[in-house]
Amino acid sequence: MKNFALLLKHNRTKIYYAVVTILLLLLFSWAIVTIVPILTQSWHVTDVISQWLMVTLLAIGNASILIWQYVRWRQAESILRLIRDLYRIADEDSDRIIDWRADYAPKTQALINVSNQIAKSTRQIREEERQSERSKDEMITNISHDLRTPLTAIIGYLGLVEMNADVLSATERAKYIHTAYDKSNQMKVLVEDLFAFSQTQAHDAVLNISTLSLGDLFAQLLASYEIEAQEKKIELTQITNPEIIMLEADSDKLARVLMNLITNAMKYGEGATFVKLTAQVKDKAVEIRVINDGAKIPSKDIVDIFGRFYRVESSRNSKTGGTGLGLAIVKGIIEQHQGSVFATSDDELTSFIVTIPLKQH
Repeated sequence: MKNFALLLKHNRTKIYYAVVTILLLLLFSWAIVTIVPILTQSWHVTDVISQWLMVTLLAIGNASILIWQYVRWRQAESILRLIRDLYRIADEDSDRIIDWRADYAPKTQALINVSNQIAKSTRQIREEERQSERSKDEMITNISHDLRTPLTAIIGYLGLVEMNADVLSATERAKYIHTAYDKSNQMKVLVEDLFAFSQTQAHDAVLNISTLSLGDLFAQLLASYEIEAQEKKIELTQITNPEIIMLEADSDKLARVLMNLITNAMKYGEGATFVKLTAQVKDKAVEIRVINDGAKIPSKDIVDIFGRFYRVESSRNSKTGGTGLGLAIVKGIIEQHQGSVFATSDDELTSFIVTIPLKQH
C-alpha cells in the first residue's frame, strides 16, 4: 500500500493527464457517434459518406486531443521540475545552472533563462568577491612588507645612535640620522600614495570639477620638472591640438595623473633624451600622451603595470625606489573621470595614453 501511495505521488501529473485525456477522448467520440448520424440523415447523404465523415472526424479530433494533452502534460511537468530545481537551488544557496530545456513550454523556458542569468550573475559576483578578498590579502602583505623595510632601517639606525651615543663621532651620528630621515620620507611617500589610491577606489569619491586649460596645466607641470630634467639632460616639450583645449576635470587629480606619468618616465625611462606631453581633441574626448624615448617596457609587463604594487622587474632597485602605486593611482583617477588609460612600448618610444571626455556628466 505504501509503494502504491509513493507511485501515485511521483506520477500524479501523468495520472491526472491520462485520466483527463481518456475522458476527453470518450466524450468526443460519443459526441461524434451521436451527432454525425443525425446531421448526415438531415443532409440526405449515403451511409458510406456518413461513416467516412465519422471516421475522419474521430481520427482528427482524437489526434488533436492527444497532441494537445501531451503538450499540456509536458508544460506541467516542466514547470513542476523547474519549481523543484529552484527550491533545491534556494536551499543550497547555489549558483547552479539549470541545464535542461522546456521545448514545449516557452514561458517555462523564459523562466529558466532568467534563473540561469541570475545564477551567472551570482557566480560572477562571488568570483569578484573572492578576487577582492585575494587582492585585499595581497595588498595587506605588500603594505606590510613595504612599511616594514624602511621601519626596520629607521629603528636600526636610531638604535645605533641611542646605544652608542658616547662612542659615535659627529660624522657617524649625522650619517645614521640622515639615513633614518631618508627612510622616514620613504614611509611618508608610501602612506601618501596609499591614501591617494584609497581615494580612487572609494565609491562615494567626489570630484571637484572645474574648467581648465590643458595647455596651461602642461606648462605649469613641466616647469616644476625643469631643474631635474636639466640634471638628467632630458628635454621637456608639449604639443596641444588645437592650441587651446578647455577641459572639465578635477584639476588637482588630473595634475596628479600627469605628475605620476612624468615622474614615471623620468625615473624608469632609462636612457631617455626627452619627455613629451601631447593632447589632441578626438570627437567629444581628449587624448593625452606622455611619451619618452627611454628603455622599452617588456611586453609581459605592459598589461599589468597599472596594477597596484606592480613593478617592472628592472625597476626594483634602491635608486629608483617607488611604491608601485603610481600607475594604479593614475588608472583610478582616470576611471573616476569616465576615461581610460593604457601604455604602448617599443624599441623607439614608450607612450602612456589617457583618454577622458571633454565634459563630465
